[in-house]
Amino acid sequence: MNGTEAIRPSLWYAALAVPALLVAFSVMVVIVVADFGRVRDSMAYADVPGEMNVNLKRNLHYTVFLEQIDDGSFGSGSPASAASNVRCELHSMPYGREIPLTKPSGSTTFNYGNSSGVALLEFDVAQDGIYLLGCQDYRGRPGPKLRMAVGAGGAAAISWAIVKCVIVLGAGAIIALLIFVRVLMLRDQSKREIRARGLKPV
Repeated sequence: MNGTEAIRPSLWYAALAVPALLVAFSVMVVIVVADFGRVRDSMAYADVPGEMNVNLKRNLHYTVFLEQIDDGSFGSGSPASAASNVRCELHSMPYGREIPLTKPSGSTTFNYGNSSGVALLEFDVAQDGIYLLGCQDYRGRPGPKLRMAVGAGGAAAISWAIVKCVIVLGAGAIIALLIFVRVLMLRDQSKREIRARGLKPV
């Protein structure tokens, strides 16, 4: 072969896949902060052991979450393990009729800041009103601070936020892969054209 010719495009163009991944990751962070923040702001909170009055509406499905707050005083542990030692009761006011609580049909967990949580119980109420929710801690030994949170649609909202994050990351990964593959295809085509002209691709 007589002479050389540079392959086009440069392999550096494959690095454009990196910004695509960074954008996807940034969007995922925005989704997590916005959706989880919105869910948390809509909930009522109380320490465990403890109790609180909550204003509940019929035709809404409520979830009780157990949050474990990590303040560095104790070793790391799963809120799911603590959940097995927490018992909760819900009573209507003012007569104290107990409302049945059931275990969640699925497993919903989350990590947000210095807290981690797990869906503990689910319930519905037959009529609007003020209810008393109380939870007791039967761990038997000191551990991370526990807190209960109750709200309507919390488990579904958290699950949907996770689904959106997976979709965004998947889309970013696909776009990044397409960019990388397209650059390689164009370079391969460039090599063939250069060789057809009797030159050496470099």
